[in-house]
Amino acid sequence: MDSVASTLWALHNPLKSWTLYNLNDSEVHLLLKSLSDSDLRLVKICRKNEDKWLPLDKEVHADLLKKLDLDPHNSSTDYPVIEARNDSMSDTGYFIIKPNKVLQPRLHQRLDVAVPCVLLGSNNKEFATTSIDLSEGGLYFKDVVPSWIAGYFLVIVKSKYQLMCSLVEDQKEKKRVQIVSEESDFHFIQYKNWLSTF
Repeated sequence: MDSVASTLWALHNPLKSWTLYNLNDSEVHLLLKSLSDSDLRLVKICRKNEDKWLPLDKEVHADLLKKLDLDPHNSSTDYPVIEARNDSMSDTGYFIIKPNKVLQPRLHQRLDVAVPCVLLGSNNKEFATTSIDLSEGGLYFKDVVPSWIAGYFLVIVKSKYQLMCSLVEDQKEKKRVQIVSEESDFHFIQYKNWLSTF
C-alpha cells in the first residue's frame, strides 16, 4: 500500500478494545510507536473505503512503521529548548501520596467468649472449633477454617444457635466469619438475646 498524503486510516486494537477512525499517516505512525509488541502483533488496520481489516505488515505498511526522526536539529525553531536539570532535585522530583487510613467504628461490640462452634459445609461435612470472640456481626475462631467451607454455610454456636455465615474476605488466615442471617431469623434473635447477657 503506497502512502498517500490524503489517505485516512482506522486502527483496531483487540487487546485494549479500542478502535480509532479517520487517522492521517502521522497520527497512525505516532499511535503505532506508542503500542507494545503484543499490541502490534494483534492490531488491525484498514484504509478508508476498503472492505477488509488487515493485520499490520512490516512490508506493506513500511511507511507507517518507519522510525521516528528524533534528531533535535530537525525540530522546529518555534519551540524553546528543554534543558536538563542538574540540581539535586532531578532524581527526587516526585512524591508519593499516602491516603490516611480511616478506622471505621465497629458496628457491634466484640465479646471475648470461648464457646464450641460447628461449621456445616457441603456434603454434610462438619468442622468443630472454638470461638475466640464473637459479636452480632461475626465470629472469630481458634482454628483455621478448612478450604471446603465456602460460600454461605451454617455455624451452630453452643449447639443452640444456627447462624447463616460467610467467610470475611481478605484475611491472611481464614478464622473470621460474618453473620448474614436475616434480622427476623428466630435463631439470630435468640443468639442476640444470649449475647446481651454478657
